[in-house]
Amino acid sequence: MGSGSIPDLMNEEKNSNYEFFNGFGGFVEDGREYEILLEGENKPPVPWINVVANKDFGFHISESGSGFTWAHNSRENKITPWSNDPVSDIPSEIIYIFDEINGKVITPFSYGRTNRGTYKVRHGFGYSVFLHEEDFLEQEVTVFTPLDESLKLWDIKLTNHSENVKYLTLTYYVEWVLGTGREHTNPYIVTSYNNEHEYLSAKNVYTSNFSNDLAYIFSSEMIKGYTGDRQEFLGQKGSILHPQGLDKKLSNHIGAGYDSCGTIQVSVAVHPKECKTIIFGLGESNNIMQIQALRYKYKDISASGIELDRVREYWKETLGTIQVHTKDRAIDILVNGWLLYQTISCRMNARAAFYQCGGAYGYRDQLQDTLSLIFTNPEALRNQILIACSRQFEEGDVQHWWHPPTGVGVRTRITDDLLWLPYAVAAYINGTGDYTILKENVAYIKGPVLKENEHDIMVTPQVSEMIGSVYEHSKKTILITRLGKHGLPLMGGGDWNDGMNEVGKEGIGESVWLAWFFYTLLGDFIPLCYHEEDSDFAKELEKKRSDLLESIEENAWDGEWYLRAYYDDGTKLGSKENDECKIDSISQSWSVISKGGKKDRAHTAMQSAWRYLVKEPDSMSLLLSPPFNKTSKNPGYIKNYLPGIRENGGQYTHAAVWLAIATSMIGDYKMAYTLFTMLNPIHITLNKRDALKYEKEPYVMIADISLSPPYTGRGGWSWYTGSAGWMYQGLVKWFLGIRKEEDYLIIDPATPDSFGDFSVEYKYGTSMYEIKVESRSKGTLSTNEMIFDDEKVEGNKIKLIDDGKKHVVIV
Repeated sequence: MGSGSIPDLMNEEKNSNYEFFNGFGGFVEDGREYEILLEGENKPPVPWINVVANKDFGFHISESGSGFTWAHNSRENKITPWSNDPVSDIPSEIIYIFDEINGKVITPFSYGRTNRGTYKVRHGFGYSVFLHEEDFLEQEVTVFTPLDESLKLWDIKLTNHSENVKYLTLTYYVEWVLGTGREHTNPYIVTSYNNEHEYLSAKNVYTSNFSNDLAYIFSSEMIKGYTGDRQEFLGQKGSILHPQGLDKKLSNHIGAGYDSCGTIQVSVAVHPKECKTIIFGLGESNNIMQIQALRYKYKDISASGIELDRVREYWKETLGTIQVHTKDRAIDILVNGWLLYQTISCRMNARAAFYQCGGAYGYRDQLQDTLSLIFTNPEALRNQILIACSRQFEEGDVQHWWHPPTGVGVRTRITDDLLWLPYAVAAYINGTGDYTILKENVAYIKGPVLKENEHDIMVTPQVSEMIGSVYEHSKKTILITRLGKHGLPLMGGGDWNDGMNEVGKEGIGESVWLAWFFYTLLGDFIPLCYHEEDSDFAKELEKKRSDLLESIEENAWDGEWYLRAYYDDGTKLGSKENDECKIDSISQSWSVISKGGKKDRAHTAMQSAWRYLVKEPDSMSLLLSPPFNKTSKNPGYIKNYLPGIRENGGQYTHAAVWLAIATSMIGDYKMAYTLFTMLNPIHITLNKRDALKYEKEPYVMIADISLSPPYTGRGGWSWYTGSAGWMYQGLVKWFLGIRKEEDYLIIDPATPDSFGDFSVEYKYGTSMYEIKVESRSKGTLSTNEMIFDDEKVEGNKIKLIDDGKKHVVIV
């Protein structure tokens, strides 16, 4: 984007270049960026952020310019504060531009202010751009993190549209955390300044995990002043938006005992019509030589542009593996970029966002996330499988979550976590044909075993001397899964719905959903047993699977739908006999996804789910109904949520996607499209009224939506949710019907005739496959034959060839 673009942009009709403009913003650059327009009081109802991260460093930033930065672990090693304050959205990193002639202070970011003219903010894949003009000074700031450096860069372009030279002082201010919370770490932060290499650094001298790390700030310009004293810069009566030290020479105070900050100042002169670029950097490293090298690298301002180009190219390549072109542009925008960007940047790399600062890996969470990368980056799924194996105890159970790099986390009685390992292993092999993963050896961990009355413990386990192959790790999870008196898996401390942690706490209650999931993964894992010539175990699992299905059908059918669970005392949950939680979504959807439910029962169960759980006028697909409220039975902490909030009878989007997938699988194409449309945040926020009700970003998935008045339709937390990965799988694999099995491509759409024709471009190695699905408007809803490179092929499967050529498939 050219530095002279602002004046033209400001005079454009607001929605002329936008797709899906809703009064606050819209998509630009073919859907690859979301632009937010800030004018006066017109701003999004809550912060709309971008999450930018590589595997070891990152930040999030809102449309106002606020946010926070971390290194290594977004919870345990925050560099600057995480606010989680959607009302004030107070910045902890800020850039000021002080005009030394007229004394005016300008910021390239709104920071919530409404009296400084128009701001435009563009969130893109791996960067955000901020555009503003004030006092004849055009500002364009691009903020990003390089692909493989623990560094955040602010690339600031200033263009002088006045007739006079502008003499400007730019100040970069950050508040240090260097740990979990500033209130704990501030007394122990010591700042210093390297005169020779011109950077200000800070160190937490009272921390164990990252004790050798230095956080640091620098500029491409010569630093004329600095301080590590927050009170000096802000002043006794000042604030972060109105600091009293901007027009004063900084004292260069550094050291211990201060209310700590990092502040550096540079001066520039910008002549009329001149464009001047200044770089500010914020990083963290345990290597002094590396800090110095990066500081000198970005003294050359062209280095920033080179790294930004690398970031753009990485995301173009990563997100470009599959590109879809349908008449529903909202589907195209999500599938062609935002869903996988959310999954990779936020879920895998950052593990944090505005409403949750996790930092930890979840055992089931990141395994599920990487399932969505089977087309784009199967190596990520392979790597996550190996990581998951390394978090399995010798006894076979696993850590529910853990924090890198120490491995501290929780050992629980949650019963589904460990089973996602064989499920993911089978999915990986099915999608890639790479059976070598089964032979990979990974050490177990060891630590205190849960006592009889303990439901979870925090533990930092040790690496065990005991080593097993991925096949053995997976097999062990199946072997320790226990069944109850109804022949269904024990519920334990939770079974995907952690909030139902009291249902089976005594070790007797059973889970119907887990029965369907267990049935599914057994079917997927049995072929791997035969591949490993473990035929006795394969036959054992075949018997177990058959018996399990019989137990489900005998003990879990409630007449119009499947139960959710049995309490420890044998009471049913998710039954017409219940006053609350009569029906739960996931037991119905997985009766279909598992391909185990009797056809007539599964269809009836799905119809019941649509009848009782899908609220089309509110665009909601509920997890269960009615919510828990006054029941004497205590299912767990799910009941602590107000009725209709989050898991307690609101939409839990993860499960809602499963229902849409199941609907596609049973062939109710019109309903499937309805459900996927209801889940699409772009469709939910088409106008200002709807965007105000929904509140959250229109370009990423959310974890939940509230049903409880007056908050009906309000989105819960956004970005940090596994629903993004499942939405991608649902739309690509099941709705559009593009699936990969080893080196075969299967094309089996579930789109209704009203959806019309569509096409998909799929990069397979050096080859490009263009898939054209035609005649859908004529009601042809089955794929019996295809034309592959002008030759007729029976069925819906073609063998993929990596030959550097373009291949055309017409369905």
